[in-house]
Amino acid sequence: MPGNFTYRSLVFGALMSLAINMFFAYARLAMATAGMSSDYITAGAVFLFFVLVAFINPLLKLAKYSWGFNRSELIVIYAMMIIGSAIPTWGFTGNLIAMLPNIYYYATPENNWSELLHPYVKEWMVPQDAEAIKYFFEGLPKGQRIPWEHWAVPLAAWISFILSIYLMMITIMSIIRRQWVDYDRLTFPLLQLPIDMTEEGKDGSIVSPFLKNPLMWIGFALPFFLFSTSALNHYFPFIPAVQLRNSISLFNNALNLATNVNFVALGLAYFLALDVGLSIWLFHLLTKAQITTENILGYSLVGRTDLFMEGSMSVSYQGMGAMLVLVLYGLWNSRGYLRQVWRKAFYNEGDLDDSQEILSYRTAIIVLGLSSVYATGWLTLSGVPFLISLFFLFIAFCIFYGLTRIVAEGGLGFARAQMTAQPFVIHSVGTEAIGPAGLVSLGMTFSWAGDLRTMIMASAINSMKLADVGQVRGRPMFWAIMLSIIVGLGGSVWMVVWMGYTYGAINLDWWFYNSFGAIIHGDTAYKIANPSHPWRDFAEVGPRFLYAGVGAGIMGMLMYARHHFLWWPVHYLGFPIGATLTITWSWFSIFVGWILKALIIKYGGVTLYRNFRPLFLGFILGHIFVSGFWVVFDYITGETGNRIPIF
Repeated sequence: MPGNFTYRSLVFGALMSLAINMFFAYARLAMATAGMSSDYITAGAVFLFFVLVAFINPLLKLAKYSWGFNRSELIVIYAMMIIGSAIPTWGFTGNLIAMLPNIYYYATPENNWSELLHPYVKEWMVPQDAEAIKYFFEGLPKGQRIPWEHWAVPLAAWISFILSIYLMMITIMSIIRRQWVDYDRLTFPLLQLPIDMTEEGKDGSIVSPFLKNPLMWIGFALPFFLFSTSALNHYFPFIPAVQLRNSISLFNNALNLATNVNFVALGLAYFLALDVGLSIWLFHLLTKAQITTENILGYSLVGRTDLFMEGSMSVSYQGMGAMLVLVLYGLWNSRGYLRQVWRKAFYNEGDLDDSQEILSYRTAIIVLGLSSVYATGWLTLSGVPFLISLFFLFIAFCIFYGLTRIVAEGGLGFARAQMTAQPFVIHSVGTEAIGPAGLVSLGMTFSWAGDLRTMIMASAINSMKLADVGQVRGRPMFWAIMLSIIVGLGGSVWMVVWMGYTYGAINLDWWFYNSFGAIIHGDTAYKIANPSHPWRDFAEVGPRFLYAGVGAGIMGMLMYARHHFLWWPVHYLGFPIGATLTITWSWFSIFVGWILKALIIKYGGVTLYRNFRPLFLGFILGHIFVSGFWVVFDYITGETGNRIPIF
């Protein structure tokens, strides 16, 4: 194959993507264990990759050195694995599958869904057969087969739609890659571990130098043994579990600060620029102070809190305003580069060379345009008015793009937005403009643009950055990404449906199989029963967008200061996500990692900082490996509910 690609690396990467989407989906949804495919840290990929690098590859090299995977092959495999990690559970399929039949199964005379929702459900979007829906939630009678024929049309419709969304994400990242990687020089802290793991020793070396470093093993051992006490306590209650999740309450419980010890967050913080690390924990404390002040004063915005808002309503809208400015200001600063991309794509002018990109700029723009047209058309056919479909996709992709920038630069293995696109769009135009069918469809978009803790866009840019290290950039990388997506989607869809019919969805993970859909459809029913209009309800809607404007203004000033004043000490990256649940649970560990790095650099300089790298990489790997180890152990023993949390 062209460049350093090999067919065996593509096959092995596809198999690993399939394993992540099937085994770790089963472990999370049926065994109630750790979410190994739930966040940007892509824990399942790290765990399996460590097994490959530390055990499988050395054994292959021992048998015959040429049988082992080289660095380029390992990077292709890992890139495919992190793409696959963004699909199951919180990525897409765990959210979507049970939500579809939920709209019929959980309809009752009390919630009145049969009148408020059912007339507006497009038949091609949701399974319609009552018996197929019943058996999905209650389990198939013995001897009956899964009624795939009733799932075929809705699954085909949704998979075609999500593929268009994924193509939009990938092409946007292929266009912006050079700006982020070569010009902005983002640090991509999430990639420090796999880069070190793939490092090759001297000729003939069987084991990676990373695995020979004693500091790494010290860092690895600490979380492994600490978290294993909790796992062993599950099996043997007389063994005490070390408590690593704590909190501090202040001001008569008006302020609660989580002080969790998360070794993944702590380790990643070591690889952040000091001003970025400062930004994350400082803005968390500042937004917490704002929420606490509101609670003490009894202040809150008028109206019903929307789904998946983080912090108070005012803080959520502030975060949305900040996120939009992060994206738009960033694109404005990249306007010169984007102009060059356009000239190269359609006039073949300029010095940009796109021969080593995963797609030529012309192809990327064309694919982006076609997939955008398909996604817009799909949403319009599902009931969302055309212009509102465009508006919704724009806001949703601003959130995706902003979060991807935060993950790439801030190295956050755990990140979410302060609020989602749906309430922002609905309150902007009103429910009457969208209509009942549009509201039902927008509710279902929470499967891919709602309670997101991971997504393909972030994995795509990380894969492209890794490709630089392994010298595997070029067109084959695009096909490796697409192969991983197709295999992952197929495996995870099959697994989630199979589990429902085999065990009965009401017996499986309650959030994914039951609560998620019920909450979303209930919220849609409420909006249909209580129509709104932005001008008629301005007393309720106006203050929300005022706070969005405040957040936008603050973010604009922070970004301006960052780009124009060398002495400015605080990065802007933490402001849009300051009060999110992911930061609430990880800020303390980020603070500890930040202060350790600051002290090491101050008193030992860059040399000592580099010497301590393996220790902090060991923290990350040890925490992930202990979770994965106990997932596999519990699967072998048939145990459930033994969760060693990554997050």
